[in-house]
Amino acid sequence: MRRPVSKWALLALLFTALLAADQWTKYLAVERLTVVFERGGDETLAERVRGFYTYRHLEPLSTEPYYVWRPVWRMNYVENPGAAWGLFRGHSQFFRNAFFTLVSVAAVAFILHYYRKLRQDQRYLQVALGLVLAGAVGNFVDRLARRYVIDFIEWYWWNRPDIRWPTFNVADSLIVVGVAMLVLHPGSRREAARAPARRDAAAERV
Repeated sequence: MRRPVSKWALLALLFTALLAADQWTKYLAVERLTVVFERGGDETLAERVRGFYTYRHLEPLSTEPYYVWRPVWRMNYVENPGAAWGLFRGHSQFFRNAFFTLVSVAAVAFILHYYRKLRQDQRYLQVALGLVLAGAVGNFVDRLARRYVIDFIEWYWWNRPDIRWPTFNVADSLIVVGVAMLVLHPGSRREAARAPARRDAAAERV
């Protein structure tokens, strides 16, 4: 009889695969939405991967956006030194780096602390936390390497790119989906429903 995959093995698998997907899609954004590799003469994959982590501030070398579905969806290279919706763009680089490093380390510590308490059979929550962890680390890797995050996915109103959702990336998507799963987790409502009963039972014992 095969033993079920342990929760830590599942987390390692999810984290590795999703972090690799996030970094690979950002590499593709640099490769296909900028001309930096052509300018740098980087031809081999090793040269381009090295350039991906060492070249900085590539927006002047970006190409025209690539339209996946012209009415609503395009790929556009954007560097975001702040948070979602451009928050903290106006602060100094030192403040942003210190703030985002602190937030990222605290988030990873909280996720691992919460994950450690999960039972082996709580797969839904394990997957949700795995998504959030991979997304948080994915953007943190960007900040360590470049001091900004690479965004490239743009959704906008029908044929109106000027009315659009803030540009985002795969790591942002993982965080949003993971947090949504945690919020919508049916177990949280059951726990909330059980809480008054537990309080009543405790009061009766007193």
